[in-house]
Amino acid sequence: MDIEKPEAEMTVAGDSGCSNSNNNPSSGHGHGDPSPRQIRGWKVADIQPAILELFGQVQLLPWIGVGFALGTMCVLPWGKVYGVFNAKWVYLFNIVLFELGSAVCGSAPNIAVLILGRVIAGVGGAGMYSGTLSFVAILTTIKERPIYMAGSTVVWGLGSVLGPIVGGAFAQSSASWRWAFYINLPIGAAFLPAYLFLIPSVDPQPSKSFKEKCKMIDWIMTTIFLGGSACLIMAITFGGVVYSWNSASTIVLWAMSAVLLIVSILVAKFHPGVNRENRLYPVHFLNRPILINLQIQMFLVSGIALATTYYIPLYFQFLHGDGPLQAGVRLLPFIISLVVVSMINGAFMPALPYAMPWYTAGSALVVIGTALMYTVNLDTSNAKIYGYTILVGAGTGCYVVAGFAIVQSLVSPKDIPNAVGAMAISQDLGMVVFLSLAGSIYQNLSLKEVARALPSASKSELTDLIAGTSSRSFKALSQADKDAVIPYITGPMRNVWLFFLVAAILSFLLSAMLGKTRLMGATVNGGGTSIIN
Repeated sequence: MDIEKPEAEMTVAGDSGCSNSNNNPSSGHGHGDPSPRQIRGWKVADIQPAILELFGQVQLLPWIGVGFALGTMCVLPWGKVYGVFNAKWVYLFNIVLFELGSAVCGSAPNIAVLILGRVIAGVGGAGMYSGTLSFVAILTTIKERPIYMAGSTVVWGLGSVLGPIVGGAFAQSSASWRWAFYINLPIGAAFLPAYLFLIPSVDPQPSKSFKEKCKMIDWIMTTIFLGGSACLIMAITFGGVVYSWNSASTIVLWAMSAVLLIVSILVAKFHPGVNRENRLYPVHFLNRPILINLQIQMFLVSGIALATTYYIPLYFQFLHGDGPLQAGVRLLPFIISLVVVSMINGAFMPALPYAMPWYTAGSALVVIGTALMYTVNLDTSNAKIYGYTILVGAGTGCYVVAGFAIVQSLVSPKDIPNAVGAMAISQDLGMVVFLSLAGSIYQNLSLKEVARALPSASKSELTDLIAGTSSRSFKALSQADKDAVIPYITGPMRNVWLFFLVAAILSFLLSAMLGKTRLMGATVNGGGTSIIN
């Protein structure tokens, strides 16, 4: 079986370095190989082929996803900023930042500018998310908070379903992929009156001047944290894809991650430039095992939830040749069950405030669901797969956002911004790490299997092929070859579900240690919990 490209496609492949290993400028260590873990977000994943066709430079393509992920690491610093500066104006600033990033992406004349836009959008998006969590903490009581936190899963669910539809529709229309980014601008403009007139102005430090507030930010730790996060994200995303695992670049990235981790621990301990209360990460949280447990749980359940939204559609892509619309439909059982159960958790947690039942039942359902997904093969009916994903969705829904409200109820009012930031960064790291590790498992195993079926194909062609049915390499196969190679692609996905299963088992074991942890009461000022120091 050989991959035969039409003449027009061979031109694009040659420009992008995908036609053969000799044309790849970095074929010696895997540079430029498209990867199923390159793009973070289904809307952008669906426009990847169109971006590659226009700009080429496949060696820079992974940075489109990594750039956004790097920006989202600002969610922890933003959490501190919301506890110091006027929350309304910080939130509006982040909206502008996100819209600016979207505009830069949409108008990008080359891939470098597109990457810059993704970083800007990631920073702004992280600030908007942190702001949403902060406003929920400011404007609600502890009893109200779970249902409002659960409401965020509705928006996330809509995005997960509509993302591939919107991105794919723009990429295939005369509007072009650029409108997948431009669409954020009119949406932002439509909600501008609400931002200006409905969002309350809340200043947590009204007696401080702007200069005094700036001195309350842990700039040293922020710089070290963002640098270490950048090295870690690049190491787990590029390792084995852009750079081989034993290459100097990969080793340097891992080494820098370790060094900056050690430095960050020392800086957090001695906190130069700020007092203990204003450290970027609340180190005193580490003295409370319950808070550590809840952060680890957030890391695990968020990682499983996001990665699941990638591998369910990817499996059906190869099984049924699904496009963007069908991909969104295949996600519905998982998304609906997650959203519904999350809302149930938010509604009933004030009356059933103990954490352990929610976490134990939820993680148990995820264990069962992922274990059943591990058994899936080409003969498994769609109905069974939908049933298995419903179990995973219902399980994650039991506690995917519950931790935000619980942690805030366990700390003092002045520590609520710290609690929001700590949980948000645990959530974000879980999403980034799980998607990258799952991609590494899937790619390494499927490449090995597909290479047996297509011995004459180059590594770059094989990597492009397993990225999805919209890839040029997969489209170039004859129908007979597609039928023959699909089992070699979908089979290794079982190991991704095994990875999720192990994570779910760990979550289940940790849930037993929650004991009598419950949603506690807190100081209430004007209908909400005060975050003013």
